[in-house]
Amino acid sequence: MTSEMLLALFSIGATLLFLGIRRGLLLRTEREIRRCGATLAAERDALEAQANELEAMQAEIEAMKTRLAELSTDKLVLSRRSGKRIAATRRFIHEIGRHEPGRNHFTFRLAMAPGFTARPDAKAVVHPAIWRFANEAQVWASDFAAAQMLTRNIFHDGVGVTVSGEDADDKAPTGLEAGAGAGVGAP
Repeated sequence: MTSEMLLALFSIGATLLFLGIRRGLLLRTEREIRRCGATLAAERDALEAQANELEAMQAEIEAMKTRLAELSTDKLVLSRRSGKRIAATRRFIHEIGRHEPGRNHFTFRLAMAPGFTARPDAKAVVHPAIWRFANEAQVWASDFAAAQMLTRNIFHDGVGVTVSGEDADDKAPTGLEAGAGAGVGAP
């Protein structure tokens, strides 16, 4: 064998060795790329799952907000109904006189005079906030005319109160009313 042949064989061997090493490096790089691709695919799947969970949570939050708004509306309606019920059942009783033999019990409805608070000389003897509720004067007097006179003496347009005498009730005294004193109060 000649030196040229040896050189040719060496060149072919070196080329094959170089190609083998290059092929090994390419395979190793390809494995790294596949492993990175698999990791990235797993991370993408995890992110998609989290995004789906987030969308589901947002849908739940919106449903809860809607339900909360409905419950708030229901609460408002119920509290208004309750307030109206309380306002309708609460009444302020203004007692005049006391039970004595020969006196009868009369009840007059009271109301705030229309436009009274707008007048510059308005001097209410009773706080204006009580007029949201029913107000009545319970008067102990010998007869209707005396009861009406007593009531209109205390409650008149000058103090911003109107007295409804047409519907005055004449009640017989009961144990509760017989012990009641004069004053302003709510049951």
